[in-house]
Amino acid sequence: MMKTLKLAIAFLLVAFSATSIAAPSLYTETADKVRFEQYTTGTLALYRLPTPGVSTFPGGNCIVLTTPGGIEIANRFIAFYLFVKSNNRTYFVQYETTNCQIISFGMDG
Repeated sequence: MMKTLKLAIAFLLVAFSATSIAAPSLYTETADKVRFEQYTTGTLALYRLPTPGVSTFPGGNCIVLTTPGGIEIANRFIAFYLFVKSNNRTYFVQYETTNCQIISFGMDG
């Protein structure tokens, strides 16, 4: 009985830790903390400062975040980013920590 209980607890711990690894992460910051590059495929890559390609985004181990899909989403993010930066606003990005892909972005107010 005790062995079964220990196995059940171990299974639950593994199950919960596996779901927390794949959970999306949300961070908020000002527009002067990132740099981005757009590639001919339409993909937009977001790098975090102070050291692009080395600095990780909060809440995960990603050194670069990419936009899903094609050019339309990338262009929408660029327009949004330029608005935020020119108006000294903060923005948020929600991203998947397993594949470092942006799920959602926006700003409050």
